[in-house]
Amino acid sequence: MAELDLAEFEWKLVIRNLTIDDFDALVDLQLKCFPGMQTWRREQLESQLKVFPEGQFVVQYDDQVVASASSLVVDFNQYSEWHNWGVMSDNGFIRNHDPSGDRLYGIEIMV
Repeated sequence: MAELDLAEFEWKLVIRNLTIDDFDALVDLQLKCFPGMQTWRREQLESQLKVFPEGQFVVQYDDQVVASASSLVVDFNQYSEWHNWGVMSDNGFIRNHDPSGDRLYGIEIMV
């Protein structure tokens, strides 16, 4: 039986923190993943990168952004059990990020 070189089948993915240079690619991805929904505005992304850059990621394949994840840390006791995205994400600006909070809260995942 011939041996397989599994490296031939591996995807060359790069996982890294988001930068403002990813804005256009991120909006393109949002349009594909969530057609009809409002996309990020540049000022929201700038705020996320200022407040909690460690919580914003993209995945690249062949130098193209193919996935992303955005998050913040919150003290979950400060929020109602019946919270909504706008409240939890500060409408996408995440100025309510609490480094000493007890939960990592995902505000968007796209693949």
